[in-house]
Amino acid sequence: MAATALLIAVFIAQIASFEALKPRKPQTADIAPPANQITAGRSSIAGYDKEQQPFVFNAGQVRQDPNRTNIVHLTAVDGELRKKDGAVMTVSANGAIYDTDSKVLDLAGDVRLASQGRFVADTDKARVFLDEKRLVTDAPVTVQMNFGKIAANGAEITDNGKRVVFFNRVRVTYTPADSKGNGQ
Repeated sequence: MAATALLIAVFIAQIASFEALKPRKPQTADIAPPANQITAGRSSIAGYDKEQQPFVFNAGQVRQDPNRTNIVHLTAVDGELRKKDGAVMTVSANGAIYDTDSKVLDLAGDVRLASQGRFVADTDKARVFLDEKRLVTDAPVTVQMNFGKIAANGAEITDNGKRVVFFNRVRVTYTPADSKGNGQ
């Protein structure tokens, strides 16, 4: 009987050790975001600028700032701004901070602004005023166009994209025209 009791005790000890090795189930407190904070997966921010042209920005994840309800943190951002003439500018960045009150989007990390067939601009950070369709950056920016490349340490796009100002050590590199042109 003592051997049977010992065998049962060893069996129970082994079961208990297996139970300790099993991964534990996450508690709801481990999954839930901090109190008074809203988070979401793939989300979109859409609206209209002062000219009633649509804009839309998508994010892989959004998180409301815990201290300021008008501030939203975005990751993996991409979006579109539409001009009155129908042209579309695409925007992408690793992350952004969006102010819902002022409609200002602060992009950061591998920021790219592109207008198909016209230009592609790359910088590390930029501020987009969505109502005015105005973009400002004081970080180094490189713009690739059909005729060449512009590099500067800052830029501002205003007047619905009609006015682009580069500043602080601007360098322009022209690409030679194709020698097979029609002579015009």
